[in-house]
Amino acid sequence: MSAVPLSERHNERRNKNYSNKDIDPSRTCLNYHLKQPTAASYEQEFYRIREEYNLKGNLRLTGQKQSTILCEFMITSDKQFFNRLGEERTRDFFRDAYRFVTHKVGGEKFVVSAVVHMDEKTPHMHVAFIPTVEGKDRKGNPCRRVNASEFWKGKDSYAKLQDEYYAWITSCGYTLERGTKGSTAEHLSVEEYKLQKTAEQLAKLQGHVAEVKRVDEIGAKNLPFNMVSVKREDFNTLTAAAKGFVTAKAAEAENAVLSSENERLFKENEQLKAANADLIAKYQQLDHDFGEFYESVADDAALRDENLRLSGDNKRLGDQLHTARTELKEVKTENAALRTKVSEQEQQITAVKTELSNLQRIYSKLREQFEKVKLFVEQYGLGKALREFLEKRKNKTL
Repeated sequence: MSAVPLSERHNERRNKNYSNKDIDPSRTCLNYHLKQPTAASYEQEFYRIREEYNLKGNLRLTGQKQSTILCEFMITSDKQFFNRLGEERTRDFFRDAYRFVTHKVGGEKFVVSAVVHMDEKTPHMHVAFIPTVEGKDRKGNPCRRVNASEFWKGKDSYAKLQDEYYAWITSCGYTLERGTKGSTAEHLSVEEYKLQKTAEQLAKLQGHVAEVKRVDEIGAKNLPFNMVSVKREDFNTLTAAAKGFVTAKAAEAENAVLSSENERLFKENEQLKAANADLIAKYQQLDHDFGEFYESVADDAALRDENLRLSGDNKRLGDQLHTARTELKEVKTENAALRTKVSEQEQQITAVKTELSNLQRIYSKLREQFEKVKLFVEQYGLGKALREFLEKRKNKTL
């Protein structure tokens, strides 16, 4: 936390004076952000992001031993590379590199600042981000944790990062070379790097000076006919120096031609890449448009198939309905006939019941008369006379 303001002052150009003489304040207006902090400082932005996304982690933010809460990517190349790219393509380069970084850090939401510096000798981008990893809270629920050591876990993580970045940036159409894998070279600060380069240039110049001194020290002895004589060793030195000069001049001329040709081929290659990128974009747009068209056509085809299926179902249901109506009509006709027959039978039953009722009344009267006759016969002892009378009637009937 205590080191965060130092990074912020450099990245956001908050200092009034800079010890780095490569910074040209007159060009600082050309710097631009791919993501600018919404808070007033990196520290406040860290706390804002931490609260908004509920980032966990056992962080030590005060005291002498503090947790690492921010990490930084620095994206760059050599000056010739950017000169060949040009202004607009350089912007594309940093945008493509920024996409890689946001993917690696878990999303743009964890980026505090991404700023491109155009006010130094070589364009470069600083991306400050919060190192987070997937984890679990004390209750065992999934969460996001701030943990720099876990983010960079694995001794070969930097090599993997370089491999992934190289694969990504070259797939975007930029011609870069992968650094030497497994190199034990130490990472130098800006000042250390400049000092090293200056020392190398100085050693080279000192070598040239030594050669010149050796030639200057050669003694010559005058001879007749405007000629001189020198020692064999000095003659060999002069010859080697002359050959070296001629060879160097020839190499310089050839190098100039090759550089010019290389520059032309690079620009042509960049134009082809730009055209290729444009064709890829158009192809992707066509593929997208075709996908949408296919989906719309597929939907129409599906609707037509569904409509045909529903039409078939409707016809089948119509036929079934017609058959059901015919059967219902026949049932109704048969029901009407049955109702008529039932009504007739009910009338017959009513007539039978009426007749039965009349017969019952007659039977009741006859029974009543019979009882009276029986009582009369028994009362006056006319049973024998009655039997004789009935016998006579029977014979007469026969």
